[in-house]
Amino acid sequence: MSLDTIPVVDLAPVIAGEEGAQAKAAAEVKAACDSVAFFFVKNHGVPQEMLDGIIEESARFHAQPEEEKLKVRVGKDILGYNPPGGQIQRTSIYNKNTRRETSASYYCRRQLSDDHPDQIAGEVWTHENRWPENLPGFRENVQAYFDALDGLVHHILPLFSISLGMGPDFLNQHAAFSPANPNLRLLEYVPQEPDQDNLFGIGPHSDFSCITILNQGPSRGLDILLPDGEWVAAPMLPGHLLVNTGAFLTRWCNDAIPATPHRVINETGKLRHSVAFFVATRSDVVVECMPSCQGPDNPAKYEPTNYADYIAAIRKVTYDIAD
Repeated sequence: MSLDTIPVVDLAPVIAGEEGAQAKAAAEVKAACDSVAFFFVKNHGVPQEMLDGIIEESARFHAQPEEEKLKVRVGKDILGYNPPGGQIQRTSIYNKNTRRETSASYYCRRQLSDDHPDQIAGEVWTHENRWPENLPGFRENVQAYFDALDGLVHHILPLFSISLGMGPDFLNQHAAFSPANPNLRLLEYVPQEPDQDNLFGIGPHSDFSCITILNQGPSRGLDILLPDGEWVAAPMLPGHLLVNTGAFLTRWCNDAIPATPHRVINETGKLRHSVAFFVATRSDVVVECMPSCQGPDNPAKYEPTNYADYIAAIRKVTYDIAD
């Protein structure tokens, strides 16, 4: 795969507020979304030591004894540790997945203060994170990375707004992103032998949220399904972050941007760690088709919905989480 297939968007002028920078970057994002719906960002403001550090934190968490990790095992709130084989995507339009995924994950979400209105109201997305007790600095380092990516999102969302024909502030100022509902996933992939039938670190799928910002770490493993049906390995660009779109944004924009399928197969012969930041909307705010993405000849294809109802329906038919 050439870099022409997955574009690189330079965020330095955008972050600096240079005149015309948003429009230029938005045009590059639109071109990416019209082809593969993946793009890299560089000069994004997240220090290299933080990019490397969160990969190290993922490795440090997963290196704990299994009994320690199981103390923070994932619950119905999808927070905490999900061990290898902990899930299978039962249904997929891209592949008939029959074997449990070999990856392990640690999930966490935005940690609101006790006096935050959503926390006081007991909203469904305000469950407490399950933090490991015996990893000094883990919580602080993970939260620092979370906050850095959360800040980066505010520079990326306007590029999607513009590329979809809306004003630059449409997504950032939408009630559904006030605040957004992101979650962080620290992944470990065990090595596997080549050509193992239907065995994946993560099976072929599209993400469910609006956008994903992926730190691939130092090792290959991610494959992307191109529009022509070919699976290709994602390039490795040190210091870059990889952005892709999810199905909720696809729904919101009336299929103007696809949610590109991808998978992970770790054939490197060693453990692989990556960290994904999934950007979803608030669970309680109903969204409907963007005005710029519908018209007399292109009516809205989807009913208005909120993220809570949407994700509950998808998880019910898609995922099998092991007890």
